[in-house]
Amino acid sequence: MTVVVKDLSPQFLKAYRDASRLATDAAAALYEGNVKRRFMQGYYKFGRFRSTAQVVQHVMREEPQFLGNGWASKVGIPEGILAKPKAKAAQKKFFRKLARSNTVPYTVGQIALAWELGHRNIFTRKHERVEIFKPVALDSVAKMVETYNRVLNRYLERGRPVK
Repeated sequence: MTVVVKDLSPQFLKAYRDASRLATDAAAALYEGNVKRRFMQGYYKFGRFRSTAQVVQHVMREEPQFLGNGWASKVGIPEGILAKPKAKAAQKKFFRKLARSNTVPYTVGQIALAWELGHRNIFTRKHERVEIFKPVALDSVAKMVETYNRVLNRYLERGRPVK
């Protein structure tokens, strides 16, 4: 009689890596949905300046990427801040050119970033700051962990993607 002992860790590690990627994407999708729901409430408390429909359309998540120590997925607005010229003369020329143009000089990402970090509002003449990403992340942590664990466990139990 012969007993064969096999190491199936490579198959398990591949299945775990696949399951972890799907679970990370599911948790990021949950966070993305929560951020979009929060943005639909608007930035300004009294509902007068609600330009958030554009922002909601630009909130998105990336496909999970393996970073060496695990999967990560970014959720946010892909547009960032435009770099301003550093020299004073170049700044004046830049802003004069913007003042003459008919286009809005700010991207959706810049508008969202200004509200998230705070800015001096020209309408209210006050410093305005409405954090959305951080509070939503803190409120969503428990549900994201639950979603991650549920997807991971289902995938590993069934050995195939969860629908």
